[in-house]
Amino acid sequence: MAKDPNETEKKTQNRNAIIKIATQVFNKYGFDKTKMDHIAKATGKGKASIYYYFKSKEQIFQSVVLTEAVAFRHTIIDALAATENPVNKIKVYVLTRMNIIKIYTNFQNALKNTKLRHIDFVERLNRVYDREEIRLFKDILEEGVNKKLFNVQDLDLAAMALIMAVKGIEDYVFRTKDAEEFTSRIDQLLNLILHGIII
Repeated sequence: MAKDPNETEKKTQNRNAIIKIATQVFNKYGFDKTKMDHIAKATGKGKASIYYYFKSKEQIFQSVVLTEAVAFRHTIIDALAATENPVNKIKVYVLTRMNIIKIYTNFQNALKNTKLRHIDFVERLNRVYDREEIRLFKDILEEGVNKKLFNVQDLDLAAMALIMAVKGIEDYVFRTKDAEEFTSRIDQLLNLILHGIII
């Protein structure tokens, strides 16, 4: 017997509503301190209703993080697509990341909080994200080489070096919440980071 499309749509809407509210709950309490009771109370549903859509708190957190990860990636890609110069793309990439750290808090926590690595999907997410980031930086660097803006012999090595530098800056901003100070000095910092590859 075929499923009622209206019923399926309603289930999807209810599930998305739980994810949206759970995002706020995880932001408030963090993963470890969040209880299913918190999520149930925030949604105005009983715990049984929450368990109908999700098997566990971990599964809700996974849905929250993956939703934020998709939005994070789209924000980055859209910002890069609106930029032509490869040098500026690196600047836009770094600035965009810094500006949306506070928005996608659960995604950032999943990437940076080593206490969450025991959750299987968090470890997989980190591996996928690292590969995606290297590919993205390689594309920018290769474009810069083709346009004779960069002098790079090893794209993989250069991409990894840039990522390490950016993550170091990001960790500072993430800890201090001082994105405004960072943004005001972005040109100086990028000149230091890119020194040696710009022709």
